Amino acid sequence: MFWLPILCLGVIVLVLEFLFNRNWIRAAIVIIAAFALSGITFIADINSQITDTEIWSGTVVDWEHVEEWDQWHPPSESCSTDSNGKRSCTTTPGYYEHHNATNSIKTSDEGWISVEQAPEGKSFNDEWPNDDTILKKHWPKGTPTAANHKYINKVNASYSIYKHEEIIIEDYPDLPPYPDKVRDKFFLDRIYGNVPNKDKANELLSMHNSRLNEMIPDTEKPGKQRSWKQVNIIFVNVGPNKTEDYGFALQDSWEGGNKNDFVVSFSMNDDGTLNWVYPFSWSEVELLKLEVRDYMMDLKKIDDFTLVIDEVAKKVEDKFERKQFADFDYLQVSISSGALTFIWFLNLFGLIVNIVLTVVEKRNSNLYGRRVRRNKFSRF
Repeated sequence: MFWLPILCLGVIVLVLEFLFNRNWIRAAIVIIAAFALSGITFIADINSQITDTEIWSGTVVDWEHVEEWDQWHPPSESCSTDSNGKRSCTTTPGYYEHHNATNSIKTSDEGWISVEQAPEGKSFNDEWPNDDTILKKHWPKGTPTAANHKYINKVNASYSIYKHEEIIIEDYPDLPPYPDKVRDKFFLDRIYGNVPNKDKANELLSMHNSRLNEMIPDTEKPGKQRSWKQVNIIFVNVGPNKTEDYGFALQDSWEGGNKNDFVVSFSMNDDGTLNWVYPFSWSEVELLKLEVRDYMMDLKKIDDFTLVIDEVAKKVEDKFERKQFADFDYLQVSISSGALTFIWFLNLFGLIVNIVLTVVEKRNSNLYGRRVRRNKFSRF
């Protein structure tokens, strides 16, 4: 389908040139330009379909404060000689360039990150702080962090893999968005909806995610490191008195989750009882999902969600194995209808331009021919 509009353009342009002006250079330019623009559109569309992000969890590992300083630029002289051999020179005076103080924090998941203010909102400047003491105070070593990282996800372009055919997402307008908004450059809340002791549970979940993603030696790549479990645990309370269809709809809405997600969706009533629990993940171990579901459903009432966090984290540590998305390399990604329409438009535009230029050139050629003949016969 991608090649069809380019092929049609090429054939029509070549036929027009053969019948009329035979301007092969122009024909080549039009065809090459259409091919290049169509190719760029095709590549951009495919990349937009398969590029995804996942959440990496890490910890604060280092700090750096660089004091403000002034850099001296010495005077410089530039000379030139004119056509008469006269030499002239211009001198630029020396000057100082001021560099503001900088503050950075290194995390195990994102590397060095520049910070401009303290967590309470006070801005950093040349006067404060004067060393890394303040950085260590606000971001102690081992503080959990989070960051977005891109990866190739062909599943995005093959919705049928994770879709529940009986679910129509539009029937569930109150589904939460995927939690990927990192706040304050470091932190991410991974519990949606109300749960008992939510603030403490969120802190504890961040700690567990960071612990489960500690960097360890990569046995397949000597000298390299990789994340231990490569997992991102998320809890979603879709609300009280909701049917389990909401869990299926959430999975469809989040497109099965990202490759390292372990999502636990559930419906919790105001008194802390659960109606259902539906975990979903790309984990190779299906038993993990069943164990988490059974564990939470066996709880008669949840008064403190931190207990749930601890127990689920233990089960994930014991059984989670992230699915290798290379297993989906067999998926064929097709160009979207919008991009294909745009490619047809590009080639149609190229064809119109070529026709206009052909007509203009033919008309000018005819006018020139008549003028030459008129001048020739006017001599007699």
